[in-house]
Amino acid sequence: MNSLLRKPLKRTISALLVTSIFSTILFGNHAFAVDQPVNHTEASNSFTWNEAGNNHYDIYTAYSIGFMGAEWSSSRRAWGFNYRLVGTGASRYNDKATSRIRIASFDIKGTSNTSKLALWSTADSKYIGSAPESSGSKPGYSSLAGAVIGFAITAINSLSAGYAWSIVGLVDAMRSTVDDVISTDNRLWRKWDWSSDISDTGQYFWFIADVEPNQTAQISTEYMIFGPGYELLSAGVRYRNLEAGSAGKSLAAKTNENWNPGMMSVTEKEKYGIEEIPREQFDKRAKELNISSRSIEEFTNSDEDVFYYAHDFKEYEVSQPEIAATSSKADLIQEINQSLERSSKIVEAFSTNEVLQEEDQAIIEKHTIKIMKLKELLNKVQSLNEEDSGAINAQRKAFQNEA
Repeated sequence: MNSLLRKPLKRTISALLVTSIFSTILFGNHAFAVDQPVNHTEASNSFTWNEAGNNHYDIYTAYSIGFMGAEWSSSRRAWGFNYRLVGTGASRYNDKATSRIRIASFDIKGTSNTSKLALWSTADSKYIGSAPESSGSKPGYSSLAGAVIGFAITAINSLSAGYAWSIVGLVDAMRSTVDDVISTDNRLWRKWDWSSDISDTGQYFWFIADVEPNQTAQISTEYMIFGPGYELLSAGVRYRNLEAGSAGKSLAAKTNENWNPGMMSVTEKEKYGIEEIPREQFDKRAKELNISSRSIEEFTNSDEDVFYYAHDFKEYEVSQPEIAATSSKADLIQEINQSLERSSKIVEAFSTNEVLQEEDQAIIEKHTIKIMKLKELLNKVQSLNEEDSGAINAQRKAFQNEA
């Protein structure tokens, strides 16, 4: 397990505690650390269950997502929003480390204006990392995501998890490896699993969301850990809007197939922090800005003289989308769908383990049956009259029995 790739592929915390140990670069009149995100958001969650004699298990999970800036691609005609994602998990028995983590995963999805959005990552070592691992390379995660690693560790320790690693410790423990991969334009799934359960874990993922100019798209991110007793604990789903600036003030600029950020007005360039990097300075700035390998290859092989990098695009967290209706029927449908999604994630995670343990098989069978029953219940609820509160309440009771 945890071999190299086998398949193709809310809190805001000060960064001062970590940025001082990493190098800084200059743009305009500002100095900033190369690993420091433009924006970042943290999410965390915990679960406790008690046993006889005041004994208790505690499961903790947290993650941080950091937006690093956006790269222009003339070949794809899109702005590539760069993200660093770091997840952490811990399990404790009577406040001491105990091995209850079997699987960890990231799930990134396009959720709005998806025809103008494409998600991307690569199998290159600097785009993925996990701990603890026994194999895999060490590409130097501190310069890639040191700040975001710090945010994730702070988030899990705010739950009193007593996380096993410091920033430096987790960076040193991480190896570039992943066990299961799903990659489409609208979904990126990365999963790690262990043949023997572990007490503490941490994962890192660098991905890019391509957004067409003058468009706003939305993505969701989630970090989850899985194991016996609790089955799945999500740190939480977070939604983010990605505003890819403006294609220029004039209609001609917006419809020009040869449009590039150089056609923006001076005011627009200042507003979005557009850095124009001449070819002779590109190698140096690409290293300083951690520009993606994809963009480096594209620009190097092109005949373009300038590379464009946006430091100040609007990128921000938004609330979970609300359902259109607020009736009891619509509420019940939403609750059933949420339960369906949870069971589906559990089946997906456990069924892709390289070696299935008896507990894994039991969990898969349990939730496969639950999915079938929930789908039947969903069909019944969808067929109900909106006004028939008695029938709706009867189905709600049936759902509560299944849940």
